[in-house]
Amino acid sequence: MSGTTGAEVEANQPIRKFNPGMLQSDKVVVEQFVVRQHELDVVLDVLRSNIGAPSCQHLLAVAPRGRGKTMLLARVAAEIRGKAELGRHLLPVRFMEESQEIYGLADFWLETLFHLAREVAADNPALASDLSKTHASLSSRWREVGMEGTARAAVLDAADRLDRRLVLMVENVQSLLSTVDDQFGWGLRGVLQSVPQVMLVASATCRFDGLEDPRAPFFELFRFVHLAPLTTAECRRLWAAVTGQAPHTHEIRPLEILTGGSPRLLVVVAAFARHRSLRQLMEELVGLVDEHTEYFRGHLESLPKNERRVFVSLSDLWQASSTGEISARARLDVRVVSTMLGRLVEKGAVTVMADADGGKRLYAASERLYSIYYKLRRERDEAAVVEALIHFMVAFYDVGELYRVSDQLLRDAIDSRAIQAGMDRALARRGTLLDDLPSRIKWEEVERISGNVRDQRHMDAMVRLQESVQAAYKMGEWKRVLEIVECYVADGWVDRAAGWRREHEWARVRHLRSDAHLGLEQFREVIVIGEEVAQRLGDTNEVALLGQWSAMALNKAAAYYGLGDFDSARSESRDVVERFGKYGSPWYDVQVAAALVLQAEADNKLGSVDGSIALLDEVLERFGESDDADVQRSVARSLVVKGGIVRMQLDDHRRAAEIYGEAVERFGNSKHPEVHRSVNSARMNRAFAYGSSGDFEEELAAYDDVISLLDGSETSPGERWSAFVALMYKSRRLAELGRAKQALSTCEETAGRIDEGTAECPGETLRWMDWHVRGTRALALMSRRESAAAMEAFRSACALFQPHHEIAMREMLRLVPELIAAGALEGDLIDVLGDDDRRSAALQPMIVALRQRTGESVRAPVEVLEVAADLGQCIENRVATGIMPGFMHRSGRD
Repeated sequence: MSGTTGAEVEANQPIRKFNPGMLQSDKVVVEQFVVRQHELDVVLDVLRSNIGAPSCQHLLAVAPRGRGKTMLLARVAAEIRGKAELGRHLLPVRFMEESQEIYGLADFWLETLFHLAREVAADNPALASDLSKTHASLSSRWREVGMEGTARAAVLDAADRLDRRLVLMVENVQSLLSTVDDQFGWGLRGVLQSVPQVMLVASATCRFDGLEDPRAPFFELFRFVHLAPLTTAECRRLWAAVTGQAPHTHEIRPLEILTGGSPRLLVVVAAFARHRSLRQLMEELVGLVDEHTEYFRGHLESLPKNERRVFVSLSDLWQASSTGEISARARLDVRVVSTMLGRLVEKGAVTVMADADGGKRLYAASERLYSIYYKLRRERDEAAVVEALIHFMVAFYDVGELYRVSDQLLRDAIDSRAIQAGMDRALARRGTLLDDLPSRIKWEEVERISGNVRDQRHMDAMVRLQESVQAAYKMGEWKRVLEIVECYVADGWVDRAAGWRREHEWARVRHLRSDAHLGLEQFREVIVIGEEVAQRLGDTNEVALLGQWSAMALNKAAAYYGLGDFDSARSESRDVVERFGKYGSPWYDVQVAAALVLQAEADNKLGSVDGSIALLDEVLERFGESDDADVQRSVARSLVVKGGIVRMQLDDHRRAAEIYGEAVERFGNSKHPEVHRSVNSARMNRAFAYGSSGDFEEELAAYDDVISLLDGSETSPGERWSAFVALMYKSRRLAELGRAKQALSTCEETAGRIDEGTAECPGETLRWMDWHVRGTRALALMSRRESAAAMEAFRSACALFQPHHEIAMREMLRLVPELIAAGALEGDLIDVLGDDDRRSAALQPMIVALRQRTGESVRAPVEVLEVAADLGQCIENRVATGIMPGFMHRSGRD
């Protein structure tokens, strides 16, 4: 399978694992044929003896796949064509490897005609043309009786015209015989025994049953040529042909053991020696297994039960094994195993050899590819195969060569879990003698590679974890965070970490879980994690671990706040400030600043307004000049929370507007997403605060400040949402101020935004906003004394009204007095509000109040009448005092 030099073979045509001879010149075939010389000589001797003989001896090359049968036949054909002494008398006719168009004798002779025409085309084009026409004509007349005889006569006539005997080369004859009709075998035997112009040189993967049965057509028809596993010397020659380098004596045996003397496997492994990639080698081996799967499966299924049990056990052991070792693996009595091994040896499925001492008999599967096939199929991964390859590498390479391979091996193992797992298995089962220094050094190098792989894979896993978690954090996908963390833990990275790394991995995983559970509002899980961390890390002084702990302690405080346990939230927040604030280190500023804000919010919930404001001022004083973006997040939030407290608790709307303005001025250009949210809240609440103070021009200016963000190129969804709401409330305030034209224009813009889907919000909220805009349009039209149009707009708004929507209900109770103040008639409003039973039921107190304003005496439940009286007073106040200040009262909390 190679000649000249390995370098020339590689540069010109590499030795093929499949289909040798196809589209290759005879010169290349001869050059690459470096083993099986004895078998070639046997075949050629038989062919020479057939020249001039009254009947021909026929040949059958028997060997498992990958042993070189195809290459042998290609080499025989090249010899016939290249040697005058043979070429004058013989003509090779090679069939394709799988003769899938032959189902009977007529098909066989037609296929012979087809390949014969191709064989003679170069030297005798006229005859080739005649043969092709004959083939085409006969193929079209396939229904005719006697077609087999006609086709055979055409073949023999061609042989007579050539004055040469035809050497028909048919591969995998066992497969061919499984598809043909019952008359095929006897008909072919009759021709082969009586017609000297035709001889058969065939191949088969095993000695099929028909060869041993006296009643079968092929009994004693062939002379057998068995292709045994390559010998040590042949392995060395083939290796040198493929790689251009002759292996050292000590390297030959591992090579022979790994490949089992299979030329095909040896060519695959030789490619590894050139490219030094274990991953590529595994891909080649998996490809070979895939190519051979049906063959393997069929062979295994053809074995009787106990023979199959022994054979698969031997395949799983891979290495040459004793009867006792096979018995233990097969879980069969040793006497049964011995008998089965004898049968398998007779069938050629198992080879027998002596151990190193020349005493005990050892057995191995004839085809090592069976072992690879069985390992991959049974264990469903590549690690078991890799283990054997690592043992081979250690035995085959010297120390220097293994060092040169190590970089590629490291890269392959990093890319493949199977390679790393196989390397670890090989390390666990190494059998190095203490006084075998080279072997020990090589195993130490493999161990070093394994350690580096583990470190690199761990680093890669941590990077992937960080990147995946950050992406999930950004999208608020907290369930995804938990999934990522659980996969990381399931992969064993936490358990495999050692020393200080193990503690850091443990803390990191709990930190991520704590954040995710808090995001999912699974507050009790957050508290459990916080308590677990405090117990385990209570004595630590390591900065990084303290940082993780402080973050989870803050989450615990936030969880208590989320549960409404404000006392515990206050206490836990204070504990974070006292425990971690004492270090005065930037490592903990983020948690301490956030804890102060959370404590302030808890104090506010508990009624301590002064204490809450004092804590928020402490945040501004301690951290107001910090350069850390995460610290500034708490500073921005402290201003928003403080503005809300001043506005809601102290009723100082002007001062609240100033505090919100400070937040906007300080942080309006920040790129931090959470600071953005605080600024958005501050902008909107500043507008509401101005409105509540009665400063409507400042209110409108503040709305415009928010609206200006609507079409910014870098506007976040939160900013777009705030701008959309500001546009909506601006239109209402303009309508209330009697600026009908501006109000209607702003309504049109808002409605257009709704239609375009600019507002990124749930459908129910979008429906409420649509109703709000329509109500504003009704108010603006009414301020222009366009009563009919106003009532029509109000009717369209009511069609979208959602009685169960709290904000919508509140806005309806505000809109109706506004409409009356603008001149709407109570009767018209009653007609609109009462034309839908569901709506009228929800708005019964409002309808009662309107009916009472018309002078009607209304009978209704007492509680309805009480609410109606309050609503009636609101209407009177609105009519008497002018524009009603404020819209929605919002807390400072986002």
